[in-house]
Amino acid sequence: MTEHKLLKYLAKPFVIPAGVKQLTPVVFTDSKGKYLERYCRNSVENSIKWWNQSGRSSSQALVWLKQNLEYKIGHLDNIALYVWFGTCDLTIYDKNSRYINLRTETDDSIQTIVNNYQEIADLLKSYPGCKLRFLETPPYSVSLWNSYQKHPDVQQFKNDDDILLKQIKALNNHIRYMNDTLGTRTPNLSADIHHRINTSNKNSLNIARNQYNFNLYKDGIHPSKNLAKVWLKKITQQIKTDCW
Repeated sequence: MTEHKLLKYLAKPFVIPAGVKQLTPVVFTDSKGKYLERYCRNSVENSIKWWNQSGRSSSQALVWLKQNLEYKIGHLDNIALYVWFGTCDLTIYDKNSRYINLRTETDDSIQTIVNNYQEIADLLKSYPGCKLRFLETPPYSVSLWNSYQKHPDVQQFKNDDDILLKQIKALNNHIRYMNDTLGTRTPNLSADIHHRINTSNKNSLNIARNQYNFNLYKDGIHPSKNLAKVWLKKITQQIKTDCW
């Protein structure tokens, strides 16, 4: 997608639902949520509760949820929980250098996320009045984040980008399957930065990182203003269906 297409999507009207909200929408995520929350404007967007925590992995999210879910539901009543992690599971952040690295080249991180999500699903079974949705993990770039942090040699991370994007694709396949078991589907956020490449051109390398327009990101991980607004609008459309 291009900046123009993002603006075209944002120009489409959002219809505020009629009737009374039945569930309180909660987006449970890492720092990605902060970039969307700041653009909440209409009544549906403003009804969203944001459980954001920078650097939070799915394992940390599971621990937090076990400790706080009962109290939160008691306070908010029935909720629709939108679980959105993966970034801090697939890569490791160094607080000193501010660089990130691929956690592993194997599928171990993917399996950890899937196992944690399944435990979250099991937790929510005790609250039949609530709904659970898993949001897909958007593609992101190790090399671009490290470039943003002024790493002197970002070329060394290009192969990590390709491995990471394959991991994200595999993870999102698992997420779609889990949503299918819940009788739902959630927005394909990867589609908003995907663009076609000319595979007939012999000079074109058909590699994973060339399939995404990371110029729509602020820093290789977090969405820029218009992309954040598009993701917020897509998630809010889902919330409108689930909660009204």
